[in-house]
Amino acid sequence: YIAFCREKPAEARAIAKKYEDHPVDRWRTVFQDVIAQADEIEGKSARVTDKDDRGQVQTRLAETEPSFEFKVEDRKIAINYQNLESCQVNYYLMDIELLFSRNPFVQEVSGQFAIIHPNRTDTVKLPKKATQLVVDLPGEYRDRNVMVEIVSAGARKTQAYYPHSLGIQIMENYGQVRVTHDKTRKPLAKVYVKVFARMKSGQVQFYKDGYTDLRGRFDYTSLNTNELEGVEKFSILIMSEDAGAVVREAAPPKM
Repeated sequence: YIAFCREKPAEARAIAKKYEDHPVDRWRTVFQDVIAQADEIEGKSARVTDKDDRGQVQTRLAETEPSFEFKVEDRKIAINYQNLESCQVNYYLMDIELLFSRNPFVQEVSGQFAIIHPNRTDTVKLPKKATQLVVDLPGEYRDRNVMVEIVSAGARKTQAYYPHSLGIQIMENYGQVRVTHDKTRKPLAKVYVKVFARMKSGQVQFYKDGYTDLRGRFDYTSLNTNELEGVEKFSILIMSEDAGAVVREAAPPKM
């Protein structure tokens, strides 16, 4: 137990090995469990030393379950998986402004693609003796807004990819956003900003839109009405023709 607490599984195994054939069933099971846990920590398969231990049985069953997770960033797809031989990768091009206008407060838009045929489908082989595979995004999607969907073993998972080079600063207390190039830090003028508001009543409505000025700034709260008083939260689309697009949420300024 102390060896495990000190993150020394090999030391724990060495002690438990001396007693793996202990004549008392209860103690023998404990020592064998220590050995099994030490093995698993070092990358070996989980095994059951006590069939009446629900935790051990569940762990073993979980290890045999086909599963995967993935993330998309820096023009690459990193797939983590177990017990899978291949997967299908679907690509859906996105009109981010249209999707934002339809559902401004839900950045996960995968449900809207459920009945649409993908723009491209690839079958990816997953190496048997590995648990992760990194693949490049196809060249035609590396600089475009795209929904990536992976399907395997009856499971379907998605992630939206928004490539951009925008540096975003939102000053919530003053209701302003400042947009710069993320590498040069140069202010970006003429960047389109579209704002929706969720009101305290629960209603979601268009609030305002416009373009950043020469300083890269845009006031997303000021109107010639008193609607600001009823706003619970803002959702802000920031979209540049050359530098990509992002969606951010912001609280209204404190009165």
